Amino acid sequence: MAGIKGRSGRKARTDGKVMKAVSLYIPMQEIDVTPYGKSAKYEWVPEAYFRKFKRYFGARWQDKVRWAIGKMVEEHQALHLWKCHCTNEVVAWHKKTVDHCPQCNYRPTEYERHKSYHERKINETVPIAKAPIKKCNCGQTLEVVEGKYGKTMYCKSCNPNRSKL
Repeated sequence: MAGIKGRSGRKARTDGKVMKAVSLYIPMQEIDVTPYGKSAKYEWVPEAYFRKFKRYFGARWQDKVRWAIGKMVEEHQALHLWKCHCTNEVVAWHKKTVDHCPQCNYRPTEYERHKSYHERKINETVPIAKAPIKKCNCGQTLEVVEGKYGKTMYCKSCNPNRSKL
């Protein structure tokens, strides 16, 4: 094998990306592969969907798995997180429920946090008043009166002699 002795395993990346080595766990099952009349011999075989995946993509199956994981992470970040450019231009991701970045105290706009006007409208919190406050043309607050036909509003200064049926 060509190359430096002891360096035949995982190679360093040259594109500048730093990766963490994690194992990919595929469910496996123990299958008896004993020929007829011989002593028992068992092998661990991965699930059928993974065998089919490896058969279809061949030697490129690891690249395809990495690509799929990357796409899933991007979709998750787009849905559930907002991006902040902190000091030294390090990109930090924060949950949408967090209203500011704890490192640089940057407060994103509602559009930056939710990425669309529709999502912003859904997540908007509007304070709920006990009763709607309405004003008359003269500037006085309208009074709510429980009457014979339900609740009505009237102005005390404009209608001082109003009957309260």
